[in-house]
Amino acid sequence: MSIRSTLNRSLLLPILSLVAIAVVVVGVATYLAGNAQLERRIQTLSESSAVLFEDLLWQMDYDTLQVLLDEYVLLGAITSAHIDAGLPEEIWAGSEQTGPDGYLVSRELLHRSGDSVRQIGRLTLETSRDGVWDLVKFSVAVTLLVAILAALATTFIIQHLLNRGLVEPVLAIANGLDSWFGDWRDFRIDLGRGESPGKHQQDELDRLVDAIHGMRDQILTADRVIESKEGRLLSAARIAGIGYATFELETENIVECDEIFASIVGQTVDDMLRFNIRQDIVGKRVHPDDIEQAEAIRQQLRQGLAAEGVFRVATAAGEYRYVRQLFSISPNGEGQATRILTVAQDVTELHHLQATLIQAQKVKAIGNLTGGVAHDFNNILAVISGNLELLEDIVDDPLAIDYLHTSQHAVNLGAELTQQLLAFARKQPLRPEVLDIARMIRKSLPLLRTSVGESVDLDFVTDGGLWRAEVDPTQLEAAILNLIINARDAMPDGGKLTIEAGNARLDRHYADLHEEVEPGQYVCIAISDTGVGMSEATISQALEPFFTTKDVGRGTGLGLPMAFGFAKQSGGHLKIYSEPGRGTTVKLYLPRMNGSQEAARSTLVGRSAASLEGLQVFLVEDSTELRETFTTQLQQMGAVVHGAPDGDTVFAMALGIPCIDLILCDVILPNGMKGPDVVSGLQEIYPEAAVVYMSGYTENAIIHQGRLDEGVIMLQKPFSRRDLLTAFTSAMAECSADG
Repeated sequence: MSIRSTLNRSLLLPILSLVAIAVVVVGVATYLAGNAQLERRIQTLSESSAVLFEDLLWQMDYDTLQVLLDEYVLLGAITSAHIDAGLPEEIWAGSEQTGPDGYLVSRELLHRSGDSVRQIGRLTLETSRDGVWDLVKFSVAVTLLVAILAALATTFIIQHLLNRGLVEPVLAIANGLDSWFGDWRDFRIDLGRGESPGKHQQDELDRLVDAIHGMRDQILTADRVIESKEGRLLSAARIAGIGYATFELETENIVECDEIFASIVGQTVDDMLRFNIRQDIVGKRVHPDDIEQAEAIRQQLRQGLAAEGVFRVATAAGEYRYVRQLFSISPNGEGQATRILTVAQDVTELHHLQATLIQAQKVKAIGNLTGGVAHDFNNILAVISGNLELLEDIVDDPLAIDYLHTSQHAVNLGAELTQQLLAFARKQPLRPEVLDIARMIRKSLPLLRTSVGESVDLDFVTDGGLWRAEVDPTQLEAAILNLIINARDAMPDGGKLTIEAGNARLDRHYADLHEEVEPGQYVCIAISDTGVGMSEATISQALEPFFTTKDVGRGTGLGLPMAFGFAKQSGGHLKIYSEPGRGTTVKLYLPRMNGSQEAARSTLVGRSAASLEGLQVFLVEDSTELRETFTTQLQQMGAVVHGAPDGDTVFAMALGIPCIDLILCDVILPNGMKGPDVVSGLQEIYPEAAVVYMSGYTENAIIHQGRLDEGVIMLQKPFSRRDLLTAFTSAMAECSADG
């Protein structure tokens, strides 16, 4: 029976049942007070015992639990107690009460570890209401004698005031709180007092309702803030590709994992929750070279230390991805490390970018070094080569002439080495032409077959409708020859070597995965062999200069780097595909050219002049030894030579020289004035003069984007007198065409 029903019935019979009302009021009040005290006592007992029981149950100290329950029953606090933990034998004390006189309280026993909570059992306490009824009987007997008259006068007033001023508002508040399970934004308690001003003065219950509404607003505000922060945090984690997981320190079983963490290794969350870190991840997925690092981190974690590392982890498809992980300790309530929290991020692309940056820095460093070395070394070779030619004119002994030829051959080899370094550094002067690649390769097949030998079966395959490419033919032939020789050396016992020329398209996805590659159409030259192949580690170093797997004296380690540098300088790409024991394929991609006609070669070809007899030559060269060597050679060829080391000297000398037929100028000059600047000034004085540049290293003075400027004739040091005559002929032809 509710308080409202009791009050209403007491109002119906205020006079006819004064005594009964007094007895009922006192009995009900006593019963409610005693029953509430009984309920509070057993509730307090269950709450105060829960923490102790949870710890004992988690520690599996069942004997102590049984002793405590027996003592509770013996002391009369409860009539029976029961702990249900899923054990074969339940923990029980006392005797179970049945019927309405029994009062039962049930409570979950929980274990908390870090942020996780799990149920480990249930505690049930039961007591009897017999003591309450005894208290009621005693109270009624005592108060019946002294309260009959007072009850008659005060019953109606008290019940009326309680019903209007307290019971109804409290019931409204209680019912509102107990029955609400919807959206808290719609929650509101109405005491039924109306909202007209002046009719009701605000009391404590109104303030209580206002406080509850204020708490509701604060909860809603906090919820919005939490939801916003959680949303931003989750979005940031998804954007960064950061996933998390938790595993037990002792068993190393994964107990928690999100989708991002699982996707890093190509698994589902359900699969990951069945995995063991040591057996299924480290043992089967981590790269063998990274297992030692994983073991070191494992020992750190067992010592209670945080750790981090980057591992190569194989996905379900077998692809290794670079994964950065951070580990932290999650202690239990006693401060002991029981679980490991880890976050992981796929940093494969970052690793590739770092590797690409290192490679780019290496290429730049080698390029800078190569430039200085090429300039000085080629000048030295030019002095040696020039003096060897001068000696050849005055030596008659056949043995001495053989020595001179051997020395000249060594000079040529040194020049080729320098050119290969310049090719890798992408600093060689290119003379691109629109070529039919298939026709060029067919013309080169006799030379290529001779280069690979009879033990290698060389085959050439091309697609119909092959596109044309704009590329330097001389450098392309050298690149193909280097790749062919590498393929031959990979097949010491012979085999099959295939050259394929076809059209190819590189899409945006491929370009994003490879540095300095633009999506578009390319002509692809693929050279495949059936040789020993290369490992992944060898492929990663194959494009580095001077790296070689050949025996000493069998290679310089510049063939692949030269081809790679040439491809990049030409706007193309080079890619190596290989596996140990399965051969190698090197694909050389050259940008497609839409031109329909093959351009005429712009290299120095054709009939050269017989001599320079009687010609006035302005020689500009900063190296004294080289200037003297060139002067002697030119004079022996019949020319009148005016030599100068720099631009200032040139223009001072030009005042006394009326006519010049040929300007032979070094590209790199000291004192702030480069070769093109000197030539430009001399052409204003001698507009009819032909111009030939000399260079050991050109920088960007007459080469832009890897190409010689239009109409420029250049001799690469060291060069022969025959090369000089050919260059002079071409320069005269160019000069006549411009005139």
